[in-house]
Amino acid sequence: MSVKRVLFSVVCSLFLTVPAAAVADVLVELPAPQKSGGLSVLEALGSRHVERAFDERILPMQEVSNVLWAACGVNREDGRLTVPTALNRQLVGVYAVLPDGVYRYDAKQNVLEQVLKGDGYLKTYANGAPMVLLHAAQESERYSAMHVGSMYENVALYCASAGLANVMKAQETDKLEGKLPLPDGWKIYMIQPVGYPAKAD
Repeated sequence: MSVKRVLFSVVCSLFLTVPAAAVADVLVELPAPQKSGGLSVLEALGSRHVERAFDERILPMQEVSNVLWAACGVNREDGRLTVPTALNRQLVGVYAVLPDGVYRYDAKQNVLEQVLKGDGYLKTYANGAPMVLLHAAQESERYSAMHVGSMYENVALYCASAGLANVMKAQETDKLEGKLPLPDGWKIYMIQPVGYPAKAD
């Protein structure tokens, strides 16, 4: 294969992984994710559960960074992710719905790129949670559903370790259809509100 053809293939592959809104009005640099501490894997498995009631407290940006890194962050120097993907194609991604809009998580740069502005999007999904993850993947990829399952389970285990609440919802994933600038052929597979558990009365 010629050098030009190889370069063209690489460029096309990169283009597929970048949402349509390539220029962001707002870029938020996240603190480096914390990669130590918390419960052991076995303790987190023992504590993992679903909670549907949330406290309205906003998550600090450190927790936002940790949650997103657990979902789909870079965990090795060669750019591989916390979530496995077939042939390391990495045709997965996560969006964070926050009080002021929707952001795409750029795992390689560890930044949030705002793709939708406004305070109404969180109310669309949140059940009172201060953040909602939208787990996305390429629809034509054979293993997309399994990759997304790995993403939301990573988050669930992190939440168990960090004392956060979360719930997975497969319904109403199309509420932002036509608004959220996903790459061509991608869709939202799962919604995952995340926050502090509701305080006991």
